[in-house]
Amino acid sequence: MGAYLIPFQALGQQVIRSVLEAWYLLRFSLGSIVALTRFFSRQGFRASARVTLQQVYFTGLEALPFLSLLSLLLGSTVLVQSLPQLQGVGAGELIGKILVISVVRELGPIITAMVVITRSGTAMAAEMATNRITGQVEALEGMGVDVFHYLIAPRVLGAMVSMFCMIVYFDVVALVGGFLVASLRLTMPISVYMAQIADSLQPLDLYISLSKGILFGLVISLFSCYHGLRARRAPYEVPMVARTGVIQAMFFVFVSSAVLSAGFYWI
Repeated sequence: MGAYLIPFQALGQQVIRSVLEAWYLLRFSLGSIVALTRFFSRQGFRASARVTLQQVYFTGLEALPFLSLLSLLLGSTVLVQSLPQLQGVGAGELIGKILVISVVRELGPIITAMVVITRSGTAMAAEMATNRITGQVEALEGMGVDVFHYLIAPRVLGAMVSMFCMIVYFDVVALVGGFLVASLRLTMPISVYMAQIADSLQPLDLYISLSKGILFGLVISLFSCYHGLRARRAPYEVPMVARTGVIQAMFFVFVSSAVLSAGFYWI
């Protein structure tokens, strides 16, 4: 009989570990958000602001060349694939709606989040793990420095600002890519193209897209920092915690994007 109970015991232990993990992550997230709300009122603001600017530079500005290529290719590819079908049914005026639905609503925030996760998420997790392993976190705590205020809040704020700006940039460049295809294939004037985009783009589209950017920036930075600080004393834990943070952040991005889209556009 005992052998039959082993799978259930293993399942129960896994459930308990998952619940505890969710609780630790929630507690860490709440502490980080509280530190973020007090970011501008705490001592040591200049040092934290410098870390924030460095995070914005690394997450946002350094990623722009790669992001530009991705967005330009995406905007042009969407129209290259859509134009034959639209022309076949005489619906060429739906170009703007296709771009808004595919790029602004969905693909723009998701692809930008994937770029940030693979570049900055892994880097944040590895940096936090290195700080933990080398004892720098304990040294800061020993000097009375608030780790949440100095290490976590600047990276969270930097990631949120970067994601917000990167999504705006991604959408603009993707629409430029779409115009290049429309002008070459249909000899469409830019005034007609912009009019179609303006007619299709609703305030709700911008609100949801930019809200996703802020949410994704918050989640990516929280997951990365949390798992990075879980490292103990072994250097081999650095890639392990980075991998876990990346996987969980990607999962949350896809699930939350689907839930938000369903909640605002379908229900």
